[in-house]
Amino acid sequence: MFDWASTLDYLRRAASAPQGLFNPRTKALLAAALLLLAPFYGVAASDPARQQKAPASSSAATSAGTTQPALTAGEAHHNHAGQPVPDYMTGDQCLFCHRSVVGPTWQQEPHAWTIRPVGIAPVVGQLPADATHIIGSAQHYRALKLIGYGKFALLAADGKTWQPDVFATQCAGCHATGVDPQVHTFASFAFDCFACHGDLSTDHTTKPEIALLGSKRPRDPKEIVEICASCHLRGGHSESTGLPYPNNFIAGDDLFADFKVDLKRDLDPTMNPADRHAYTYTRKVMEGSTQTCLECHRVHGSPDLKHEYCIDCDDPPGGKAAAPKLRSQTCEY
Repeated sequence: MFDWASTLDYLRRAASAPQGLFNPRTKALLAAALLLLAPFYGVAASDPARQQKAPASSSAATSAGTTQPALTAGEAHHNHAGQPVPDYMTGDQCLFCHRSVVGPTWQQEPHAWTIRPVGIAPVVGQLPADATHIIGSAQHYRALKLIGYGKFALLAADGKTWQPDVFATQCAGCHATGVDPQVHTFASFAFDCFACHGDLSTDHTTKPEIALLGSKRPRDPKEIVEICASCHLRGGHSESTGLPYPNNFIAGDDLFADFKVDLKRDLDPTMNPADRHAYTYTRKVMEGSTQTCLECHRVHGSPDLKHEYCIDCDDPPGGKAAAPKLRSQTCEY
């Protein structure tokens, strides 16, 4: 009998492969085939004979559609540090249903262009001829060159030297999705839906409350802030790898089981205000506050804040945060 699950898994991986591995026409055809065959996926996944057995070291199944449901409010957090990246549903699959709401705006949102191909807005200054991608904003950016599946070389500050290992060990965890805990290659650059919404099973269509950060999700301040803090708390490190980003953090995990950071660093008045802001609100929520990042920051739709500019609530009324004195050592700006 034809194995729909294996076929769809191949198409999913191929359609979401980093740019440069397939030409745009081929990727478009693969994505179209994936959408056309998607209805068969539920049939294949429901056949026990075709379900893959999860490795003993992993708490998630390895076949998309059979993953464990995301945590519901009140459940104990998991810790996937060091475990294999689950075979999560990609954004291409998610947009099959969410194309009318998320689809029209996603490519204009900052989380979608933390890494982007050269020529995609926001544009930056002059780049080397062999640069393929850009990391960062229009103001603070570095050039990247695709050097293999899930691998980028980062252009050094001298503007001439390509560094093959820096992206994998310094940047990948917060600028890419599905980073392998062992070799630090990524499944897709920038953020896929999985990065913030978690490893969802297909039944989230009838149980929307299992989608982390979703509008139907019971509000859990710690859960929310840990998802955001997994990338926005610069200055911490993974206890298991020593790298400056979490080890295979999956939305809903206990971030601080492996990611070690001193949240009281925000009390240092010389800290960069943007970094201090992330530290302050993470610390307050961990101490019992219910005011999370989502009170002010939009994830989908207009990327603008609800405030004209962003300041800490502890700052004097009408005052602005002090000029930054310390820059990010990890991001080198």
